[in-house]
Amino acid sequence: MKLRVQYRAQMRTAAGRSEDEVELPEGSSLGTLLGHLAEQLGQEAAAHLVTGAGEVHNSLLIVVNDSVVVPRAAGDTVLRDGDVLTFLPPIAGG
Repeated sequence: MKLRVQYRAQMRTAAGRSEDEVELPEGSSLGTLLGHLAEQLGQEAAAHLVTGAGEVHNSLLIVVNDSVVVPRAAGDTVLRDGDVLTFLPPIAGG
């Protein structure tokens, strides 16, 4: 299946681009996608997605199509062909 992945804020800078098209086997979970991206994008970008222990960052905003998915549900969220995912790490400012 093909997925469109969009990166926002610091995630876009770390990935070096604003989006990717990713192919994964049918029935893959959001957790599988995050693991795949962490391997493919490099250490700086991966640090925005997962912790050193490989768990999804609790503060990462994940949107699948138009629905927010809480990070702890990533392993249970099954993706479908054509899904659009947006990743937005927390933004700090002052």
